[in-house]
Amino acid sequence: MKLKQFCICLILLCGSGCVAAKTHVAKTAEMMISLPQAREQVINYHESGQYAADVASLTESVGETSLKAIREKVKFPAVVMVVEDVLLSTYNARKKQIFSVNSAAMIDLENQVILSALSPIKPSIHLLDILLQRKIPVFLVSYRPESLRVPVIDNLSKAGMSGWSKLFMKPPNYPENKNFCEEVRKGLQVTGYNIIATVGVLPEDVSGEFAGKTVLLPNYIYSER
Repeated sequence: MKLKQFCICLILLCGSGCVAAKTHVAKTAEMMISLPQAREQVINYHESGQYAADVASLTESVGETSLKAIREKVKFPAVVMVVEDVLLSTYNARKKQIFSVNSAAMIDLENQVILSALSPIKPSIHLLDILLQRKIPVFLVSYRPESLRVPVIDNLSKAGMSGWSKLFMKPPNYPENKNFCEEVRKGLQVTGYNIIATVGVLPEDVSGEFAGKTVLLPNYIYSER
């Protein structure tokens, strides 16, 4: 399924209450499909291999950015990557709960995080490996609470990810009016790093200062965390 068609599917999911959304989008009659059809399209997009192909294409551009930084002798280049649905996929857990956002679904997802059971997103791991081979530090950002640091690190290790420089996790009572990923980048910039790229899955991941090249991976499940 082409990405444009999938975006329509995602809008329908959001409007149907299956996925949290901030705004409602008016839909023309020809765009209207049933919720089971929308879910089927999400599954087909992911499991046909198209999702992985789209991720590979997008992450390849970050690799090109890293080569450019090396050629131009950028001092202390670094890349920021979000953990959730960039490195570790919540797809299987959400599919099990039919992509719902009710309390039972959220509890089940948290249990998968606690068990370090989220599956790796292979094209993103390939990018991580390439960056590390090129001696470019990679900083990870997780929106999970600090209390889940051990299982998140364990999950990253199980997925074959090592060598990243630091994992930033959301502190308790973090102000809602602050962009966590942006604040992390600001801190890294102050310490002397030049952020050449940021890879996320939601606009808030890549918005704001010091993002460098911004890459948003396909948001095939949700519009809010």
